[in-house]
Amino acid sequence: MTEAIIINDQQLAIICDLVDGWGAKWGGKLDDNKRQALDQLIAKGFVELADAGSLTRYKHTAKASRLLAELCVGISGG
Repeated sequence: MTEAIIINDQQLAIICDLVDGWGAKWGGKLDDNKRQALDQLIAKGFVELADAGSLTRYKHTAKASRLLAELCVGISGG
């Protein structure tokens, strides 16, 4: 049996931002709602701290990539 995954629209938007590279533009400036959503994503294993040499502070995990694939969410680079 597979685990039911429950995330809200804001959490999904944050994952999409990270996949698309927009996480670098946050610059540590997250409002309380986004901060709470990001913390929940980290706790659920969808987001983790990026490597020390990375331009971004956070990165999506393989678990987030699988979720996006299951939801048929495509990220356009254009």
